[in-house]
Amino acid sequence: MYLHIIGTNVRLLGSMHLFPASSRRTPPWVEQAYDWAETLVFESDPPTILPFLKADPQSGAQRLAPLLCADAWTRLQAAWPAEGPLAPFADLHPWAALIVAPTLFQQLVEGVEPRMLRWAIGQGKPYEYLETAREVASVLESIPLDAVGAALAVLMADLSEPQRTLERMHAAWLGGDLSAVHRIAVESPMFNLPEIRHAILDARNLMWAERVSALLARPERTLVVIGALHLCGPGNLVEHLARPVQAVFEAGACVKSQG
Repeated sequence: MYLHIIGTNVRLLGSMHLFPASSRRTPPWVEQAYDWAETLVFESDPPTILPFLKADPQSGAQRLAPLLCADAWTRLQAAWPAEGPLAPFADLHPWAALIVAPTLFQQLVEGVEPRMLRWAIGQGKPYEYLETAREVASVLESIPLDAVGAALAVLMADLSEPQRTLERMHAAWLGGDLSAVHRIAVESPMFNLPEIRHAILDARNLMWAERVSALLARPERTLVVIGALHLCGPGNLVEHLARPVQAVFEAGACVKSQG
């Protein structure tokens, strides 16, 4: 989960964006990674994507209705917040409904990035982003409507799945088991459809590889913080970088080279 790109001052930290509410503690190795870094690079700035969630009337979330059974559609609408930036449901892009829906059925707290960002702001540590909100929205818009509908249909058939998946993935992440993180993810509705995985993970990994490569000559210690799923499975970011990496342990020792 915490990898050093050999021969550079760049490290990759595989994060969890959200933690189960029952497990709020920040792992020591996350804090140590933050302390090591002189500058931080995050995926994107989440608040800036809010303006991109809403669609025009012809392309809103109501287009999902024919793809879901009546009960699933009713449950999804009933679970949606009545107020706030995510309301009304009908105004959202279908991909926005897909990304947000699992969190409606989870007991969770903020994960790695919000914590690190708060530390960085408080301490004046520099930070930047790998992608813009417009780029995120563009790649998510590429998910076919039928794939969005299929994933939401599976989700609405088992409303306990998002919490189970979050807790299992968090446990595997705490244990540093990337293979288990990947295995758990591909069993979930969000990632077991290739069109969804391609948009959320594969396409962005390819784009990020070029941008991370541009960081490798930096003299300052640079920590790139990305979701752990971007570091595992076929087409992961490390594969695209084509650079050897070593896993970093808290004591500073390194094992298990890749590349």
